[in-house]
Amino acid sequence: MPEGRDGAVAIEAFAERLRQLKDGTSHSFESLARRIGVSRSTLHRYCTGKGVPGEFATVERLARACKADRAALTELHRLWVLADEAYRRGDGPGPAEVTTGEETHPSPEPATGAGPVTEPAGASAADPAPTGSPDQGPGPVRGPAGSSRSRRWLVAGAAAAVLAVTVTFLLWDKTAPSGSAASEGQTDDRGDDRMLFRDPCAEPITMGQHDGCVEELQTLLADRGVSIDIDAQFGPETLRRVTAFQVLAGLPVNGVVGDGTKEALYESDVSMTSWSEEQVVERIREVFPGEAGDQAVRISGCQSLLDPLYVLANENGTRNWGLFQISDSRLRDLGGTQRDALDPEWNIQSAYRLWAQHEDFRDWPFCLAALDDPDDLTEGEADAAAEAGADVQDTTGEEPEEGRP
Repeated sequence: MPEGRDGAVAIEAFAERLRQLKDGTSHSFESLARRIGVSRSTLHRYCTGKGVPGEFATVERLARACKADRAALTELHRLWVLADEAYRRGDGPGPAEVTTGEETHPSPEPATGAGPVTEPAGASAADPAPTGSPDQGPGPVRGPAGSSRSRRWLVAGAAAAVLAVTVTFLLWDKTAPSGSAASEGQTDDRGDDRMLFRDPCAEPITMGQHDGCVEELQTLLADRGVSIDIDAQFGPETLRRVTAFQVLAGLPVNGVVGDGTKEALYESDVSMTSWSEEQVVERIREVFPGEAGDQAVRISGCQSLLDPLYVLANENGTRNWGLFQISDSRLRDLGGTQRDALDPEWNIQSAYRLWAQHEDFRDWPFCLAALDDPDDLTEGEADAAAEAGADVQDTTGEEPEEGRP
């Protein structure tokens, strides 16, 4: 773990990568900040190493706005984990640097209603393992860095705790039956040979982990029929797949792989096979009339990359679901459930119901720039985009054409 100077180096390395992403686009700080739901000054602090986002979903939105590929996103997550760890330990700037509520509570949804993509976006995606039951419970709250004396006591206490755990483990290792599970309360009277129930994988598997336990998890998910990279890294893609699996299996939804999720991965008959991109595009064009069909395909591509099982976590604990990223609040309005939202047919039909109210896409203000001519918006779309602070002039990362605002 980086400490002291190494921690400051980790924060600066993360900030430098953010600057590189930003410099690779033509967007200003203000434009990028609007896209990811924070203030300009907050984004500037992140890029100068004076603050670290408390949740990874903020970083993921920035990466998407900067057109980062999967490899860049994986590396960015690694840097964020190290920087976040250093910041929590107090190696970075104090909380006075990041006291505005803008970092973790972006603008509220537009007045047109709780739209699919306009809830505060952000990140339970990076919550560490919660306390309590492995398959339940909220994540920890980011607290301020303490005084140097407090940190010394914290380090000393942590060292003592590690020593105590080590001694306990050595004693347990000599007395426990062969093959017994390491997790608290987990027994193995039948000699469980399933990898995720054996040491060292018996503990809950969480975001940021990188080991053979994650590789086994990804293999089990792939066996369910879902597309996923098997790279042994528990990053944003694995989190999305775990969350979708928990919904489909009827489990508590928190993205943490505890005993309940592990059991379902090994023993349930849950299938994660869904529509291909070609099937999604064809069905959207069948449901939406005429030119609106092509526009709806672009909106869905912007929202979810045409992935029926796409899930995006928000900082306020809510999530957006499926092809058109239907929000939790909008799900309630539509009388649907999270499981319904992962059904591509239901998601498309629900998106059509929203479109048909005004025959426009005002409920997706942050993706209006994906339309053929974002300047040719309906009055309702333009109002929704303005209220959400969405930039509909340029999503390509290129300079606007001459004569355009």
